[in-house]
Amino acid sequence: MEMELHLSNDAPLLHSVQAFIRSTLNEVGLPTATVIGLEKLVGELITHTVDHAYPNGEQGAVIIKVHESNGKFELTIRDDGAPQDIKKLEAELSQGPIDLPSLRNAIKTGILDEMHWSALGPNGKALHLIKWLHDKSVQDNDSKQLSNDEPLAPEQDYVVRKSRPEEALQISQLIYRIYGNTYFNEDLYYPERVATQHANGKVLSIIAADQEGHLAGHCALEFNDAGPVAEVGQAAVDPRHRGRGLLNQMKDALDKEAQHIGLAGWYADSVTVHIYTQKSNAHHGGHICGVGLGVSPKNESFAGIAKELSQRVSCVIYFHWVREPAERKIFIAERHQQIVSEIYENLGCPVQFGTAAPANQAHGTLSIKVNPRAHFAAIHVTTLGQDTVQNIRRAARELIELSHVEALVVELPLENPGTPDACEALEQHGFGFTGIGPHFTTLGDVVKLEYLVESLEKDPIKVFEPFADRLVDYALNEQKRVRESM
Repeated sequence: MEMELHLSNDAPLLHSVQAFIRSTLNEVGLPTATVIGLEKLVGELITHTVDHAYPNGEQGAVIIKVHESNGKFELTIRDDGAPQDIKKLEAELSQGPIDLPSLRNAIKTGILDEMHWSALGPNGKALHLIKWLHDKSVQDNDSKQLSNDEPLAPEQDYVVRKSRPEEALQISQLIYRIYGNTYFNEDLYYPERVATQHANGKVLSIIAADQEGHLAGHCALEFNDAGPVAEVGQAAVDPRHRGRGLLNQMKDALDKEAQHIGLAGWYADSVTVHIYTQKSNAHHGGHICGVGLGVSPKNESFAGIAKELSQRVSCVIYFHWVREPAERKIFIAERHQQIVSEIYENLGCPVQFGTAAPANQAHGTLSIKVNPRAHFAAIHVTTLGQDTVQNIRRAARELIELSHVEALVVELPLENPGTPDACEALEQHGFGFTGIGPHFTTLGDVVKLEYLVESLEKDPIKVFEPFADRLVDYALNEQKRVRESM
């Protein structure tokens, strides 16, 4: 669901707005008390926006956007008025002189689950109000994390197949039993969110069931990117059933699903806390194309493998071709052409380098995804413009200062001749090369750059293949180089 209202600040039609909000909230199934509370709150916010967003006598728009996806209901109120101190506005949500007590108490009373401001530069500012439709977590029931000394289950045959809607609860319980409350994808703790994502085609899950029908393993295709690829993630094998090849069997099943769907390939972020998932991806013919430095928090636990981590968790990115790769022409800074050549050779993909040129349009476009639980964010550049670097810098500053992001990835389109200049400009601000993402956009491949708030050490990063070691060294050296040049 996605709807948008544009109002004039001189005649905001408050009653019509409240009726729109009321009917929308009733449609998504929120409790009556929540509907009434949000309806009242939105009315107050519209009035406040009209009174404060624009100077007296100045006309302007107030935009109300409603978006619901996978159980997350988000209502955004935006204006194009004068820029404001976003830090101050954020602080006033919980303390300070803001004259909206119902907003300040919205989370305490359960009307909202999250709220935050965002600065939109020349496009004004926006207040985001978030309510989760599904808030029953497996952490609230009798599930418990498995201990390291759980005895192995008897040898048996397993059934590997697509998950069923009624197994969402078991998926959530399996994640909790293995990772405790540390898994960075919070949605997996909420069975209704899991079921909704499956029903909406955002996730395709494969499970391994034991002889009693209980879940012994889980793995999924996650459709997070615009291009014809999917990420294989959410991998979990019950320690009582490890050592029986279940992860490989589930990946075989996922590979068949990827072929059936018509994907160009799939990729997996293999953690470097251990080498087991790296070995599994190598076994399946995966090709290393990059690393993800510090993409998960260091409090993430791995039952039976590792609990105490000295730094954020890094990954090796494996790409698996579903269809034969075609030669492509890409544009990358000369400094990185040697390592990029090695990556494409490792991918078994022919490539030629084009000549760099300035971005040919004034304004670019980008999208931002934030994982608050992991303190991680990704900026995907969909269209490269002359203002792209400036917009990335502004977004990065706000993500780090306001959202407390500790690791930030930027993806630039390799088919654009302006990418080398953008890459070098971002390196001057602490972003370092980490790899390539084949088919991550509808137009082709991306180069991945990363900014880390805290530097990482090499010793805790365990890798399985020599080329992974080569890429980790390169990425860490780049982090050191760009930091020293700032």
